[in-house]
Amino acid sequence: MYKKVIIIGGGGSGKSSLADRMGKYTGYPVYHLDNLLLDSNWQQKPKNQWEEISQVFLTKDAGIVDGNYSSSIPNRVKWADVIIYIDIPTHVQLWRITRRYIRNKLGLDKRCGFPDGSKEKIGMKFILWTYHWNSNHREKLLSMLDLEKDKKVLIIKEARSLDIKSLFE
Repeated sequence: MYKKVIIIGGGGSGKSSLADRMGKYTGYPVYHLDNLLLDSNWQQKPKNQWEEISQVFLTKDAGIVDGNYSSSIPNRVKWADVIIYIDIPTHVQLWRITRRYIRNKLGLDKRCGFPDGSKEKIGMKFILWTYHWNSNHREKLLSMLDLEKDKKVLIIKEARSLDIKSLFE
């Protein structure tokens, strides 16, 4: 049975929602990197603090971690039993972050993995990062994951379609 899971993928791919579903199913703690590595104004904490912050989950025997933060991926990959990469097209990512923003502003949803005390916002920097995610990160991540022979690697097209029960039984 797998106990250490990381979930990566572009903005709006469903990482945090999948992490929360897995956490409810397994009872494992869920660590949203946005919550750990961003402050309430959506600014990244200094990178020299990331390693110390990462010890919150890297020292645990079980947990589910979602998020990107490319420089921290190698340590998370070493820790993980299972690596899930959500591979969706850019236009779907952009649609989902727009829909999420509107639904949160209208009070219809609460965003998973939200930094404490922060308000949902979408800036041009985030839109451009999302727009360029697949062209800037996808191939590098897929190549890196292809080298992981001792770990369970799942590349999925839709987070909602993952059969969580079969993964943990």
